[in-house]
Amino acid sequence: MSYVDALFSKDEDKIYVVERVNGQRIYQEYPANYLFYFNDPRGKFRTIYNTPVSRFSTRSGKEFYKESKMHSKEHLWESDIKPLVRCLEENYLGKDAPDLHIAFFDIEVDFDPVRGYSRPEDPFNPITAISIYLAWLDKLITLVVPPKSYSWESAEEVVNQFSDCFLFETEKEMIETFLELIKDVDIISGWNSEGFDIPYMVMRTIAVLSKDDTRRYCLWNQFPKKRMFERFGAENLTFDLIGRVHLDYMQLYRKYTYEERHSYSLDAIGEYELDERKIQYDGTLDQLYNQDFPKFVDYNRQDTMLLAKLDKKLRFIDLANDLAHDNTVLLPTTMGAVAVTEQAIINEAHRQGLVVQNRSNHDENSDTQAAGAYVAYPKRGMHDYIGAIDINSLYPSAIRALNMACETIVGQIRPIATDKYIADKVAAGSSFADAWENMFGSLEYQAVMNMDAGIELTVDWEGGGSDVMTASDVWRLIFEGNQPWILSANGTIFKYDSKGIVPGLLERWYAERQEMQAKKKTATTPADIAYWDKRQLVKKINLNSLYGAILNPGCRFFDKRIGQSTTLTGRVIAKHMDAFTNECITGKYDHTGDAIIYGDSVTGDTMIRTDNGQVTIAELFNQCSQHEKNGDKEYGVQSFAKVVGFNAFEDLPVMSNISYVMRHKTKKKLYKITLQNDKTVTVTEDHSVMVDRAGFLLEVKPTEILDTDLIICLNT
Repeated sequence: MSYVDALFSKDEDKIYVVERVNGQRIYQEYPANYLFYFNDPRGKFRTIYNTPVSRFSTRSGKEFYKESKMHSKEHLWESDIKPLVRCLEENYLGKDAPDLHIAFFDIEVDFDPVRGYSRPEDPFNPITAISIYLAWLDKLITLVVPPKSYSWESAEEVVNQFSDCFLFETEKEMIETFLELIKDVDIISGWNSEGFDIPYMVMRTIAVLSKDDTRRYCLWNQFPKKRMFERFGAENLTFDLIGRVHLDYMQLYRKYTYEERHSYSLDAIGEYELDERKIQYDGTLDQLYNQDFPKFVDYNRQDTMLLAKLDKKLRFIDLANDLAHDNTVLLPTTMGAVAVTEQAIINEAHRQGLVVQNRSNHDENSDTQAAGAYVAYPKRGMHDYIGAIDINSLYPSAIRALNMACETIVGQIRPIATDKYIADKVAAGSSFADAWENMFGSLEYQAVMNMDAGIELTVDWEGGGSDVMTASDVWRLIFEGNQPWILSANGTIFKYDSKGIVPGLLERWYAERQEMQAKKKTATTPADIAYWDKRQLVKKINLNSLYGAILNPGCRFFDKRIGQSTTLTGRVIAKHMDAFTNECITGKYDHTGDAIIYGDSVTGDTMIRTDNGQVTIAELFNQCSQHEKNGDKEYGVQSFAKVVGFNAFEDLPVMSNISYVMRHKTKKKLYKITLQNDKTVTVTEDHSVMVDRAGFLLEVKPTEILDTDLIICLNT
């Protein structure tokens, strides 16, 4: 029993849910559950702050709004959680995601020699072709209206060259057939279909059929819901489908691909991911339609199959499906930044029998900006014996280690000096991010950790009231006061005697991901490997999304103190790791010491020094006695060579055994940079290159290098 989509009928006080069970579409109805909690010393329920509350619940929306209005002057809890969201949590939490009926489609539109191409807002040109791939049937179907330059007989000869390709005399008949084809579709997806294909189809359906016929895009006899969105500074029209879900695959790709592409055209992405492109042609698409009808049909079909092949490889719709069901939200909700994580936290609180707060309204002018991550500046020069440091899940780990949650905050050291320092920097022309450069913790935090007896600080307690004391007294209070307290680098005091909801959720997600990764390693079939890989990826997304969500003012668990506690504590951890690493190598505890530089990946012809002389990375890989593959990465293991490393218990660098050598192919363009001294370096198109330009250190791409730039080279 797994849902595809749901609809809340306010007038009927009902939730309508469509499910996909064993390949069949099932319709369910649930009564709406309206409820809220209010403070009550004798209440039987507890909030996440461990305060007592009582509950009011009803199946009537009118009664709910009447009762909540009567309590409007009181502090309410969970009154803003929508009945549909409650319904999904109450009925589907813990249920597996369904096997969806997915369709990929692409449309072609005619050209007017006078008015040109048309947009969805004014679709004056007719649709000339629609291809749709029904994934669960593995069938590609093309619907097409012939150009006027072809006779019916000639056009028939063309479509007969393709399987499941059908010719129509009118656009009306073609759209009618398309609406029949999508009857059993759960998810429909196209490339940039939010901005073009879906709104154009809906608007042309109104033009050539009727507005009432647009209900056929949805379930429950609903109309597509009109929505305006902004892209590239312009307002765009689109429609949200109801019951049948629309997901724009371009937006899915941008969301789940964690690196920028130079172009997001289907042609560019198809070439990058599949080594396959759109059908190429000379002239305009209108000329192709009228002068080379066979290639035009092939062009439309290829666009649709590129979508299907992309999803077969990337499985982004399956990923969104699993993410939605893991957190009991609707599929379109996964395209947002906050709602999925917020609902996951709500579900965790409810699992523990606790009530959460209402969402707060933050003033647009309120200070919600927090310090970002620590970014080290690279050291110019060529470096031998390079090693790398990686901190596993830094932000989730910091949140867990300090038990950071809105309900575990005890107090906050008032950041008077820090706020003034940052404000002065910004007033002098620095950006907010630059103002925090080389700041490891707030000034007040640093004073506490230095036990400075000459600095007075104000501590604002979460329960009310404030105390003024010296920084050294604050240190003693927190670390020697026999209290279960801990201090973040933001000067926020958290308690650790009871685990917070968010740290507990992160701990569970982390453990579940490790378990899923272990099951993936022991899986023996491609289907099982793909299943566990997808499941662990869902947990990875959950882990990586949580920090950003709680630092978003739109989240009910937003608290700037937690966000800045996370980043500043992360800075302190990174600083310590760099300093300790430098101490192991040079004997000096210094995060910017001689052993700390800035690095990146290298090409296969890069030389590395081993105990048997210098070899390239590629040669070192080939020397390994065993090779394994994981996705697009290959690993060489059981190497007999040793490379320079270091040991925390040794004063000098040592020759260490190799754990593995990893390599992977890239389709990125390579640029060979030649310097005046004839030294060369080869980098990818998106690789950062540090240059000295007129005395300023800049990070540029290889295509942005000027002849006058000074580039780092070997200092010999």
